Amino acid sequence: MASDQERPKAEDQRLLDPFSLQSKNLKTEAKVHDILSNLQSLDKARELFAELGYDPAHDVLSRSGWARAAADALAEDPQVIAYHDYFKIIYARLNADRLLLSDERLVVNRLLQEHPYLLCLFSDRQQQQWHFLNIKYDEDPKRRRLFRRITVGPDERLRTATERLSKLDLERIRPDLVGIYPFDIQQRHDEAFDVEAVTREFFQAYREIFEGVEKRIEEFDDPDSKRLFTQRLFNRL
Repeated sequence: MASDQERPKAEDQRLLDPFSLQSKNLKTEAKVHDILSNLQSLDKARELFAELGYDPAHDVLSRSGWARAAADALAEDPQVIAYHDYFKIIYARLNADRLLLSDERLVVNRLLQEHPYLLCLFSDRQQQQWHFLNIKYDEDPKRRRLFRRITVGPDERLRTATERLSKLDLERIRPDLVGIYPFDIQQRHDEAFDVEAVTREFFQAYREIFEGVEKRIEEFDDPDSKRLFTQRLFNRL
């Protein structure tokens, strides 16, 4: 009979069990999709980041001392709605009925002066359209900051947004949430917003589905004819 020292803890078993981890990730994605489908309030935004393992916050950030253009771009003071360590999720409601990229840039550049590790969540005045904005520091000094966005709204498809935002789950960095530093979170956010990675994943999945369908087609003996038929079939989808 195994001693207490030899017997792995239930938590350790969960950390090492890939099936348990996959099940947890799928549940997280389902919950994220449900929240994004109903994202029309700040409470829902807080619920999203709580699901992803961040601590809730209600810290209003004063615009006192801001340049007028940046201050006027917002309908109200921005606020920290979630955090982990020194990494912050900052919400900013634009003073416009649509999401203006120029206004977002003004606000982000001001926030970065005091909050170097952050994700910005913008909404229009009516909280109908949302931008999750990641700021990545490019190695090229001429480019410096890269602004990457994930858009959520009534007319947006949510599959990609769900997949990418679910990657922000802190448990995917370290399941016990211990020893996760702002740089670790920033790096995970940078990866989640990587457009090239999204494109690679899409074409990898497309290729696997294409080849799977092609193998099931039995009407052609010639490989080239089978490939052409499969391509035409996919073009109609």
